[in-house]
Amino acid sequence: MKIARFLLGLFLVFVALVPAHADDFGFSEDFQKYVDEGSMPGAVAIVATPTEILASDSVGWADVAAKRPMDENVQFWIASNTKAVVAVAVMICVDEGLLDLDVPVENYLPQLKNLRVGREQEDGTIILTPPSSKPTLRQALSHTAGLRFITVFQERYGIDSLPVDRLMTTVGMTPLIDEPGTRYSYSNLGIDVAQAAVQAVTGVPFEQFLKERIFDPLEMTDTTFYPNDDQLSRLATPYAWDSNAAVLKPIRFTQTPSLDDGSPRYAEGGGGLFSSAKDFIKFYQMLGGKGVGATGKRILSEKAVEIASSKQTGEGIADSYGFGLAVSDESFGHGGAYGTQGVVYRDSGIVAVYMVAVAGVPKQGEAQNTFRRNVEALIESRNSR
Repeated sequence: MKIARFLLGLFLVFVALVPAHADDFGFSEDFQKYVDEGSMPGAVAIVATPTEILASDSVGWADVAAKRPMDENVQFWIASNTKAVVAVAVMICVDEGLLDLDVPVENYLPQLKNLRVGREQEDGTIILTPPSSKPTLRQALSHTAGLRFITVFQERYGIDSLPVDRLMTTVGMTPLIDEPGTRYSYSNLGIDVAQAAVQAVTGVPFEQFLKERIFDPLEMTDTTFYPNDDQLSRLATPYAWDSNAAVLKPIRFTQTPSLDDGSPRYAEGGGGLFSSAKDFIKFYQMLGGKGVGATGKRILSEKAVEIASSKQTGEGIADSYGFGLAVSDESFGHGGAYGTQGVVYRDSGIVAVYMVAVAGVPKQGEAQNTFRRNVEALIESRNSR
């Protein structure tokens, strides 16, 4: 009888640890075909409410040659998913009255006082003139400040090759490509400017601010600009498609210096973070929870989340982008250069992350749609109960 009770107790503990309704999420079964045909190495996806994990599913390999399995603890360079984290840092400062979205960014960053717009003349020459209006933090966060994607220095040496204060000096000498507020142009530099503003008004190194104000309260222990040895051992190998051989081949990350060549790396808000699916879902749970994380700790005001996740690109601009987030009536979220994604579904409050490490793969879009379909099927299943 004691053994029976002991076994029953173990069973109940096991049941308590299994994500609710995990069988409703058929991601690995649907994704397996891409692994079998060799068009994708592997992937991991997690779906959650703001307070609980509903499903966690992985398939394939974090490293194909080594047959290292994919799972929720595998580390990824999440690249432009970093932008949403920067936006949250900015909105923390807005909540606290340290930053104003609509004053010129030069108020916080004097390095940007002499920004100029490059204007092409009829003879093909370009002259530099002051912009009609000064770019604001709202424009920087929504890619409408007229800033280039990255600086020429970053193109050559990597996006994270300068500390952000020195990067602002080069930004100040880089001509704007548009009048502020007139056009959407996706820009790492806009997010870097926002990062620099946070650091300037808080007096705290940006990576420290993220740790103290976002990562620690949300218990995000695997999200960092600087992976340690353990995290590097769990890093997914990135792959690209070799069209001549029609196979996946391992590559080194682009735009960021390789992690093994001794190059100095600095915190870069446009795309520098590393994380795991298990860790990054906590960030999206906070967004889905309107500023409150699964830990119960409030990171942002509900109003701040509403602003960041609504269209901020202006009435005359068709592109729908908030602050570090692509937004629509149904959802908001972001993606990264190697295929990682995070999303919040507005009506249901369901959030999801999808992690892969591939570049230039023909079936990337199809695979991402498979992820979305599975999440939406899970939401529909829950709604029909």
